[in-house]
Amino acid sequence: MFSNSTEAMWWQDRNCCRCWKANAGGKYRCKTEMYIEMGYVTGEMPKRTDKITSGADCPYRQAKRPVYKKRVGQSMPLFDFGEGA
Repeated sequence: MFSNSTEAMWWQDRNCCRCWKANAGGKYRCKTEMYIEMGYVTGEMPKRTDKITSGADCPYRQAKRPVYKKRVGQSMPLFDFGEGA
């Protein structure tokens, strides 16, 4: 847990700002970041963030966004105008 908001900002700068899941226009992809920012407003964070924020590095930080391969030829056609239709 953070003793003040400055420590929370340092932790966010080290982790959240370097993660692809960082807040993009008000849309949160990471609950930890959302809880920290809620803590700025309310003055307290949920207990579940204690273990995550106790270290210098976030265990959920991902520097690069995962790339998924498209499945070609495995999808079913939307409309089948073949024989018998």
